Formats: sequence, C-alpha cells, structure tokens
Amino acid sequence: MTAHAYEFAALVAAARFVTESAPPDIPEQALEQLRQLLSDYDMQTARAGDM
Repeated sequence: MTAHAYEFAALVAAARFVTESAPPDIPEQALEQLRQLLSDYDMQTARAGDM
C-alpha cells in the first residue's frame, strides 16, 4: 500500500475520532484494539522524534 503523509494523517485522525466518540454499537474489543494501535503509533512517533 502506498499512502501520502496527508492520507495517513487522515486515517490516524479518523481512528482518534472513533475511539473518542464511537457509537454504542461498536464492540468494546474493537475500540480497545484501535486504542492500542494509536498508543503504539504515538510511542513510535515520539521515539522517532528523539533521534
């Protein structure tokens, strides 16, 4: 898959939106997996900024 930075940023923003204001019909397990993915992304982004 090839994605531009702005496309990837839009996906991350959408994921954050879903985890913060998800409708009640989204399973909690799916939300937790998405939260973990975003947490990992944030950690790796911070680590890359330290280099």
